[in-house]
Amino acid sequence: MAALQEKWQAARVKRQQAIAQRQEDVQSDLNAYQQVREQSAVATRKALTENYASIQAETDLYLTQVQQQRAAQAKLTAAKLREFDVELKQAVAAKRQDYQADLTKLAQATQEALAQHQQDRTAMGQQQQQQLAEYVAELEAFVADYLTSAATSREAEAAIDRAKRRSDREVLSQNVQAMLADMAAQKQPRQAFCNNLRQSIWGTSVPRHTTRPQGRPKSIASSRKPGTRKPRTKAKPPAAARVSPSSAVKPVAVPTSTPSKSAVSTEEAVFNYLQSHPQGTRLTEIESTLEINRFQAVDALRSLIQKELIVQKDRIYRIREEAVL
Repeated sequence: MAALQEKWQAARVKRQQAIAQRQEDVQSDLNAYQQVREQSAVATRKALTENYASIQAETDLYLTQVQQQRAAQAKLTAAKLREFDVELKQAVAAKRQDYQADLTKLAQATQEALAQHQQDRTAMGQQQQQQLAEYVAELEAFVADYLTSAATSREAEAAIDRAKRRSDREVLSQNVQAMLADMAAQKQPRQAFCNNLRQSIWGTSVPRHTTRPQGRPKSIASSRKPGTRKPRTKAKPPAAARVSPSSAVKPVAVPTSTPSKSAVSTEEAVFNYLQSHPQGTRLTEIESTLEINRFQAVDALRSLIQKELIVQKDRIYRIREEAVL
């Protein structure tokens, strides 16, 4: 055991000696490398310094040459620009002179054209004015001839119209006189028929006179509105009228060719009423004053309008001038 320990101690000492020797060798190598690197760095620094100096000299020489070339080029460019400027000014002056000459010629031509156009316009205006004067004179002559012919034709038509109205009035007066004479001639046969009818029904020929007041009041039918009139019920025949067929009398023939007296009298009454009111009147006033219904008044007014005796305007009926029934 002690021998192993001594052997281990001897080996340890040897190892320590070998490590120390190795460290010394490494340290010496490092020193040698350090010296070599320092020498190499000095040599490299020196070479770089020399190289920098040479490059600096070459750059200064190049810059000097470039500056000299640039100055020469600038002088040459300036000379060329001066020459171009002179040539451009000369060309612009020549062009300006040419343009000025062209403008002068154009202005002169424009003035001549304007003067010619003004002369043409003046001549055309005078010609048109003369034509217009002739046209106006022809138009005035045509209008005067047309107005003269229109006035002549209007006077002729008015004369024909007046003559026609006069003849129509005369014919109407004759017809009215004939109707009145016819009605007077038929009065006795109608009276005889009424007497015979009364005798056949009542058994007596004495007529029953009904008292009628002088001033008849307004009828209920005329005072009512058209929409409120009640239907009239048919009256039953009296018992005395129911006779046997054996006791019936022969009917008397009544002429039917003549117009109704009531229609003629209503139309004449309306015409006379309108003659007494030259300013005109309305339909309701005619109905209330003459105590007739709406149908009689409308029929009478329509007949008078068709005969051109009255006129209607804005629901006012008035007599026509120079109208005679």
